[in-house]
Amino acid sequence: MKVQQAIKNMTNGKIAPVYVALGTESYLQDQFKDFLVNLIPAEEQEFNVGRYDMEAVNLSVAIDDARSIPFFGEHRLVLLERPYFLTGTHQKNALDHDLDGLLQYLKNPESATIFVIMAPYPKLDERKKLTKQLRKTAEFIDCKPLTERDVRAALSTKLQGQGWKIEPAALELLLERTGAELSAIMGELPKLVLATQDTKVISKKEVNALVARSFEQNIFDLVDLVLERKVNAALTMYRELLLQKEEPLKINAILEGQFRLMLQVMILREHGFDQGSMTKQIKAHPYRIKLALRKNRRFKRIDLQNAYLGLVHVEEKMKSSAVDPELLFQLFLLNFSQHQGVA
Repeated sequence: MKVQQAIKNMTNGKIAPVYVALGTESYLQDQFKDFLVNLIPAEEQEFNVGRYDMEAVNLSVAIDDARSIPFFGEHRLVLLERPYFLTGTHQKNALDHDLDGLLQYLKNPESATIFVIMAPYPKLDERKKLTKQLRKTAEFIDCKPLTERDVRAALSTKLQGQGWKIEPAALELLLERTGAELSAIMGELPKLVLATQDTKVISKKEVNALVARSFEQNIFDLVDLVLERKVNAALTMYRELLLQKEEPLKINAILEGQFRLMLQVMILREHGFDQGSMTKQIKAHPYRIKLALRKNRRFKRIDLQNAYLGLVHVEEKMKSSAVDPELLFQLFLLNFSQHQGVA
């Protein structure tokens, strides 16, 4: 169920005893959580709202709270945050949680308690008994990253609600600078709205001035410079990233990952996959797939392969030798630029 549909249902009095907000889109997670908290009257929140971080508090404390009747109110809200035990990952220094107690609670939840599991993960471990029981008991709220189309629609709705507009060129630049991530866009919006109080129209000028280029966008530009064999410009950008205190190993890893993504997209396109199918297969953000498709029209597969393998070699050298990382990257650029790929 989408967040907006869940909010509509709850506003109309259709409240389930257990919810799971599943997905990595933090804006949707926060939107749902804020709505839930505001369901409880402000004067009751101190007594009837419990938030429990599962990386710091034992689960049994939250279950005991959920079983308690509301204190002079209609509902008690219990929020479980970071429930790592529902995923397939292993947590260092993990608490000894009462998972059986939660399983029993889910089989017979308290009617006056709204029990909410905030799960900011791509997925849960479907093999676990708890997950299987949640599938039977809980309403699952979809908080996964939105498609570019849905991001555009969400932004349009938000701006219209405030009486604002955004010019097409400004929208495209905003999507580019934020990677079309809803949370990042909504984080930038207050600045843009404040700067356009007089006109109530956000132009490319405001976006360019107020929305910073992300590290990832600089990496995308660096990819182009490498593939276009613009050695001096690529090395200048690399040095700028170092001056911004970015770690050489991190720069190399993200560059390597971008070339890997472009290769994957190119191979899948050759096998007849469309953009939506690629997103499911690779499990990357839809906007990253779109950008990779756009870039792939300009470059050869052999160049992508050579760049990727060259960066893998640089990573090995960074981890196993004391050679200056900047020198390693410079040698990579020179070697790559001297080998023109053949289609």
